[in-house]
Amino acid sequence: MKISSLKLFSATDQVAWVGAGGKTSLIFAVAHELFPEKCVITTTTKMSRSEIEFVDQPIKISEFDHFDVNRINNITLIYKSFAENEEGKITGFKSDELKALSDTLYHHQIPLLIEADGSKRKSCKFPGDHEPNIPSFVNKVCIVVGISAFGKPLTEEFFHRPEEIARALNISIGEIITADHIFQIIIHPDGGLKNIPDQAEKILFLHQADYLTDNKEINDLALRLKGFYDQVLLSEIKSGSLYIHAHWGKIGCVILAAGSGSRFGGPKQLAIFKEKTFIENVIETTQSVYFQDRVVILGSYFEAIRSIINKYEINNLNNVEWENGQATSVKLGVSYFLKVPVDAIIFLLVDQPQITPKMINNVLNLFAYQKPKIIVHNYKGENRHPILFSKDTFQELLNIQGDRGGRQLFDKFSPFQINLEDDYLALDIDTIEDLKNL
Repeated sequence: MKISSLKLFSATDQVAWVGAGGKTSLIFAVAHELFPEKCVITTTTKMSRSEIEFVDQPIKISEFDHFDVNRINNITLIYKSFAENEEGKITGFKSDELKALSDTLYHHQIPLLIEADGSKRKSCKFPGDHEPNIPSFVNKVCIVVGISAFGKPLTEEFFHRPEEIARALNISIGEIITADHIFQIIIHPDGGLKNIPDQAEKILFLHQADYLTDNKEINDLALRLKGFYDQVLLSEIKSGSLYIHAHWGKIGCVILAAGSGSRFGGPKQLAIFKEKTFIENVIETTQSVYFQDRVVILGSYFEAIRSIINKYEINNLNNVEWENGQATSVKLGVSYFLKVPVDAIIFLLVDQPQITPKMINNVLNLFAYQKPKIIVHNYKGENRHPILFSKDTFQELLNIQGDRGGRQLFDKFSPFQINLEDDYLALDIDTIEDLKNL
């Protein structure tokens, strides 16, 4: 997929780029795809003079107090000088020096991309004491790590500052670096997360996907990293263009638990499965998965159920119209996430306390790679949860009626189906007999 399809960047963005593993080429690829008409690239460190070849025009300037914004055309590289004693390098600006340029570009809606550290062309790095030099005004920080570092020995051949990595992770120089080591580097407060301003959105590029040998390993890593980064992308430069293999974005979760349990003979939400209530089981399953936000839609037996779930850090809403069908709960959940922007919502039923985090993660990975509008589980021709609806369906979901819920959209948006072979995972608890069979 193209990065433009994800709508992660806008013309008013001020973006710092840090890390290693093809970071500079990634900056230029993003600029050329998203902002070919007007974009400024600069640095708070040093860049190779050869990078001038990849822009439409370079501008050498010492200060910005009287900078003429009309000089900016297409992809423009702005630098301060040629580096002394370092042939082939150009120097950039201190963070405070860039503030005047930042204000001007923001006013004219011209994006600013700032390379904020160096990596000596290695696949992975650990910041030095003086870096990264991320300006305080940026609204996004892109962190880059090269997949080519996976499975390599911790040496200077592949890593920038391997001794700092060894010290931070308490491992030895020469040790083979695993996906878990990469995870620790990326989430370390003095590693991948260092010096990121509080207001900045954190976008992680797992770059050089052409080196990938194990999709499961990278998928598991990406899902773990979603607890620390707003966006995670699997990317590569292919034939000179940026290609996004997968994007793990912002996903919401709605637990539907408003019904009266008439066929069950009472509040199904409070029935017991594995020594806990149904609602507790489902909530705890969602705690094992990173969601942007989660909400439980209650209705019948509202006070009794709320008293049980108050111990969890999860929002709940009272659907006073629950008797008018599941659609009222679905619409309430969608309306909640219009205030918390997400790329998609996963809906879970309190009727299925046995669902596993693995089932939910399978849906998240499928959506990351293929971006279907709807994902549904299918068991012997019948629909089962978890079900995902992308944001492209939200307005339609707000118009549904009755007890069929989101299934009303299946004719308009053909769902991607995940076949369920396991009778246990497919069981939907409607009666006491169903519970006995669980």
